[in-house]
Amino acid sequence: MNAAMLRSVASLAVACAAGVVVLSVVGEALAPTWRTAPYRGEPLASPPGGSDQPVADTEPAASFEVRREDTEVPVRGARLAATVFAPATPGRHPAVAFVQGAGSNGRNAFLGMAEDFARAGIVAVAYDKRSDYSYLGNRDFDQLAEDAAAVAAMLRRRPDVDPARAGLWGLSEGGRVVPLAASRHAEIGFAVVVSGAVRGPLRNTIWSVQEGLARAGSPSGARRLAAQVLGAGRIATLHLDPPQDTWEKVRQPVLLVYGTEDFLVPPAESTRAVADGLRRGGNTSYTVAFFGGADHGLRVDGKRAPGYLRTITDWITGLPASGATGGRVTGPAPRQRFASVPLPEPRWYGGIPALAVTIGLMVVGYLVVPGILRRRARAGGGPWPAVEARTRILARSSTATFIGLWVYIGLLVGLGYTRNGSAVLFHAGWGVLRFAALGAVVLAVLATRELIVARADGWSATGAQRATLAVSLGTSAVLLLTAAYWGLYGPRW
Repeated sequence: MNAAMLRSVASLAVACAAGVVVLSVVGEALAPTWRTAPYRGEPLASPPGGSDQPVADTEPAASFEVRREDTEVPVRGARLAATVFAPATPGRHPAVAFVQGAGSNGRNAFLGMAEDFARAGIVAVAYDKRSDYSYLGNRDFDQLAEDAAAVAAMLRRRPDVDPARAGLWGLSEGGRVVPLAASRHAEIGFAVVVSGAVRGPLRNTIWSVQEGLARAGSPSGARRLAAQVLGAGRIATLHLDPPQDTWEKVRQPVLLVYGTEDFLVPPAESTRAVADGLRRGGNTSYTVAFFGGADHGLRVDGKRAPGYLRTITDWITGLPASGATGGRVTGPAPRQRFASVPLPEPRWYGGIPALAVTIGLMVVGYLVVPGILRRRARAGGGPWPAVEARTRILARSSTATFIGLWVYIGLLVGLGYTRNGSAVLFHAGWGVLRFAALGAVVLAVLATRELIVARADGWSATGAQRATLAVSLGTSAVLLLTAAYWGLYGPRW
């Protein structure tokens, strides 16, 4: 290798390194400032003199015959179809209304549990949400809370219900509805929250993905990428947290039930937030029950966690005495690596609209304009074939990196959320993606050098050639900046 060639290679290496450094600095400046934070909350424990007894590990005996009634509950502007299961014995019984989680599922999913509650001596009702409910559209928690309160009021009017012990049970997002209803309606007798969502859906999702990726041993840069992407996906109100003072206004006895392996909401942080809120409001009539190995639906290996049903039915039938525990905690404490933190605020160029514009620019810059001008550009002669070849290779490399980025993001978020990923997969994918991004920089430098050499040799591009170069190289520059924004040139692995 002669001296001239060595100088050429060295200058190429310096230019590529400079390009990577610039893109790294620009990417850090463009990206939102967001970092994971370790969860440092103190584990919940029973008060001094209390008892951290394990949760009941047997289910209640089916000691009551049950009758079923289909009915409708009038609410503001609608009538909600409902099914009531009641013990077929005389006298007044405690009662509970099942408040669903997110989605527009009907009451059928809760009929089996309602019947089990009735066999344990509790009048139980499952009801449909409003027909106009939409997870992404009409997600009016005030309205959902008033509907839940109306169903509880229907129970209190029944002759077989003890009105002082008629309350609400809420699952997941129902855990946002139940305290809202209880804080506004003192006549509601109690609140049971199962896997309750204390934070907003996107914030919970980012926490879940971060936990899953950290458990799998993924790169820290990849975890940041996942958080940036999820933070940019602000749809409707999914990024908003519920009001944090609601639990301070709840005065009824409360039972909180969470699984230690819940990866949809952070169990340690959620229970701590609720307990702290209750105590700030002066309410110590709460009990927390953790179930080891149970997921968001309180299932272990696809079956109800042992003692889950018994814990709730015993607590409800034991009211008011069972509620006066002063903050008793039972079961194994969940382990939580990260705290849920507020969403990274996306820049205007980092959201869904900017992604759509980028894709449109790729279509126009790489396909439409070059396709229209190709014949005229080639007719201009000169060194155009070599220049065009370089720009086309750069376009293909930039496109491949962009597509690879979003494929990897899909795997990252999906496998992190479901806890199915592996360190080898995440590191290998991250390495391939960053290598492809570096390759795009090298090709950009080569294309630029080819153009500079041609101009130095006296080549003057025609109008069609200049237009083709402008849109193609401009699109490639945007894709390089996009890769920088998402951290592909960042210093952290």
